[in-house]
Amino acid sequence: MTDTAEELKQALNIAGDALAEKPDGTVRLIGTECADCGHRVFPPTPVCPECMSENVSRIELSETGTLYSWSAVRIAPRDWKTPFIAGYVDMPEGVRVFAHMVDIDPEALSFDMNVRVCKSELGAESDGTPIESYSFVPVEEKS
Repeated sequence: MTDTAEELKQALNIAGDALAEKPDGTVRLIGTECADCGHRVFPPTPVCPECMSENVSRIELSETGTLYSWSAVRIAPRDWKTPFIAGYVDMPEGVRVFAHMVDIDPEALSFDMNVRVCKSELGAESDGTPIESYSFVPVEEKS
């Protein structure tokens, strides 16, 4: 179990090398792809978990994915905003990402709904410094 916000950030790979911020303000998740077996994984890792090869390269994941499953979380680490929604998002690259869902009522969520990666504030350090990481928001349907 983690005791400090820094340990928690490291354990969850919050932001760090798993998130790339674009000049236009959008963000993308960064994973790795194995050159030997083609397996893709998120967050990035130096060794392929499928074949144990070290012949991996960083890949940028798509901006959108589909919501696979979710749960409303009412108890969280100290100084995190609660309740929050944690869920799994399937990305087009074949990677399933665990993340927060933000800016949506849990009752409005549905299986296979389109969501977009974003950066959001998950909580705060004991000194008030925000803890930011990747999250997902619903894709606005065009009418």
